[in-house]
Amino acid sequence: MTSPLRLNENVTFGRTGSIRDMEPYGFDLSEQGISWTQEEVAGFSVMISSVPPDAALRFHIGATPFIQPGHVDRQQFFVFINGIYVGFRTLIVAEKVELVLPRTVLSPRGFRVEIVIPTALSPKSLGISNDIRKLGIAISEVSLAIQK
Repeated sequence: MTSPLRLNENVTFGRTGSIRDMEPYGFDLSEQGISWTQEEVAGFSVMISSVPPDAALRFHIGATPFIQPGHVDRQQFFVFINGIYVGFRTLIVAEKVELVLPRTVLSPRGFRVEIVIPTALSPKSLGISNDIRKLGIAISEVSLAIQK
């Protein structure tokens, strides 16, 4: 694992993204600047630099849904940190999702982020290409900030 993530620092995705150093799973890391989830569950681990004890935290995710007119009109996903549910969203367009984190997710051992996409589908199953990945959302970045 890399050095701890600092508040307001972006974790980048894609072929050269910093996500590569965070034990990612369930992501396709072959594209530039984004990583598609390729299964129903994707995640990564990250150490967090010190956080003030009374701080409320926000978790940001830059996400684009896999949409295919006539087949898929939205993607839904759940976010869990250290096994604790922190949010749910339905995306119909690219969006920067913001979730307020409960203090109970903080751990000196860091974060284990899991994104669960029950609506992920493969383009092959839809008959639109030979792509067998179960696409849900493409993530461009995530970050952690203090709630203001």
